Amino acid sequence: MNSGERIRPPDRPTSAETYIDYGPALPERYGTLTIRALVRDPRAVFAYWEWPNPEAGRAWVVRLRDDTTGAGAVTKLDRAGAGLGSKHFVAEPNRSYEVDLGWVDGDAFHAVATSNRVRTPREGPATEVDVEWTPGPGETEVLGGLAAQPPARGYGRPGASHA
Repeated sequence: MNSGERIRPPDRPTSAETYIDYGPALPERYGTLTIRALVRDPRAVFAYWEWPNPEAGRAWVVRLRDDTTGAGAVTKLDRAGAGLGSKHFVAEPNRSYEVDLGWVDGDAFHAVATSNRVRTPREGPATEVDVEWTPGPGETEVLGGLAAQPPARGYGRPGASHA
């Protein structure tokens, strides 16, 4: 059986165009409290969330929290953004982060949900070389030159790094 036979229902007539059943459309919302974090690059973390029934009358926020220092970057959400949304955060290389979804009351932060923990990669090439992957002729000089240079923000592209 080939893939064309698997995706074509047996009761449909065979035609020149291949019929592909994509199934029902994906729902816009799932109705479950969810928040996830993803690393975009050494200096950025992306978070998306769904909050089915946020209570009215509260100051809803999303916070990127550095697990090492405990410092956090708080962003206030509008009422519509509290239900379903996403955000890119500016981060530091080689650090662990979590994103909290919640609300603030004065100076107190009340977390409703916390994302998975993510770790941003270091910025720049590795300085350690595994014996099994020893550089060949000419590669040692190139790698040494790269390691000696300070890392460029945004991978050397002019302007901001999509922040």
